Amino acid sequence: MHDMPLSRSRGQGSTPTPSSLAEDEAVVTGSLVVDFPVYPDQLPTHLLQLVNNAPESCDDLRNGEILASIRQCIAAGEKVNFVTVRHRLKVTSHEYLSLLVKNTLPISVVESAAKQLCAAYQVRRTKTILREALASLEQSPSMLSTITKSVCISLEDAVNDAGGLPDRLAARIYSPTAIPIEPMPRFFLGGIQICTPGNLTVVSSQAKAGKSTNINAMIASTFAVPGADCLGYTSENPHGHAVLHIDTEQCRYDHWEGVQRVIRRAKVKVAPPWFRSYCLTGFRPAEIRVAIPTLTKLAAKQFGGIHSVFVDGIADATEDVNDPAESNSIVNEIHALAIEFECPIINIIHTNPASDFKTRGHLGSQLERKSETNLRLEKDNNGVTIIFADKNRRAPIHKDAGPRFAWCQEAAMHISVATACGMKASAKLDELREQCHEAFRLAEKPALSWTDLVQTLTRVPGVHSKRTAERIHMGAKREGIISKNLIGHWELSANRQTTAKLPPM
Repeated sequence: MHDMPLSRSRGQGSTPTPSSLAEDEAVVTGSLVVDFPVYPDQLPTHLLQLVNNAPESCDDLRNGEILASIRQCIAAGEKVNFVTVRHRLKVTSHEYLSLLVKNTLPISVVESAAKQLCAAYQVRRTKTILREALASLEQSPSMLSTITKSVCISLEDAVNDAGGLPDRLAARIYSPTAIPIEPMPRFFLGGIQICTPGNLTVVSSQAKAGKSTNINAMIASTFAVPGADCLGYTSENPHGHAVLHIDTEQCRYDHWEGVQRVIRRAKVKVAPPWFRSYCLTGFRPAEIRVAIPTLTKLAAKQFGGIHSVFVDGIADATEDVNDPAESNSIVNEIHALAIEFECPIINIIHTNPASDFKTRGHLGSQLERKSETNLRLEKDNNGVTIIFADKNRRAPIHKDAGPRFAWCQEAAMHISVATACGMKASAKLDELREQCHEAFRLAEKPALSWTDLVQTLTRVPGVHSKRTAERIHMGAKREGIISKNLIGHWELSANRQTTAKLPPM
């Protein structure tokens, strides 16, 4: 027999006492272990909410750990029972679990008590939000406006989570007929899509390799006029949704100068109103962490949506980039934010001083794992920065083909330069042109038959076989260096356009 009181036993409209809620929590937890349904989606609404929000949904941490173990069993595809749950608990909790399962009721009965427990959890969560806000306000009175807005967002999330989790879970189940709309990429680099809504992107490099220039070019591409040099980036913002830029590294003057360069790069007189850039340098990590969702929500409300969010210095939102718990938490937060506002969030982070590829700490590693695109910047000895991406969810951008940029004194900003592939192709074209010119010079004729041209090409220094000469002929023909005249002989293409003189014989 069950000898613990349930909320259903109290009079209608009565206020549950802390002791009765604690007893209900124990009964509900034990009952879930004993009477869990074969299919988890058959779990009643409030019981499901307790499981999905554990351990925080329980006042007694022991109960919270048991509910969290149940959730882990579900995720692993295991049947929920005493043995599987006990296996996932610490040894010190085994005795408590054994006591719980001696006082249980059917799932259908304890759902009413679960409703009371969910309400109590929401009250605790609300008190925590308000308590933390008060503590932040006491430390930073000047942040009243930001803290107030953050509290409103957190309270709204708490209310939405209270009854919406089952519906949210149901909306995410796979269905062969419910085909999601394919997201339209927000940014391309060299014609390759790199940023899609609901995803993260990382931009990393050593210090002073051009990260801010790279980000400025991405932003400029959202409102640039034709002919603007955006370093290979292209984007469209037909709906005028907000482009949000949060700078945590530069001083206020450098931040202002950076925005001015964005405008000059885009070749416009002023930035559109939907481009919002904030300098948060000097703000504490906790404040930056609050500011990111706060500013995102405000911009979405003002401009009807978010096109993209840039966080130039995501490491400044953490106290310790090597703390796994803190790093995982902030990455989960910004990923959830990208999903909620259907936008890409681009995060800029340094690589370790002793490494050309390893981003800073656990934060960098977690960001790389969760990001759809990992853009890397490398600066060579000639001051040229290369943009490439070899750890992508989609198509890679190989280093040889990656866009490049370098500082131009005349333009007073970085400009695009030829890629490695482009330079190789140009060098090959020059070589073909020189070989053909040399062949006609050696032949001492302005036009040659195919046989004569191939034979003469074998006399050109560096051409050692007829097969090589034939490949040169084919390449020169493809590139338009040589062409046929009216009688079918080959001549340098320039001879057909102008009365060019042959080199001296």
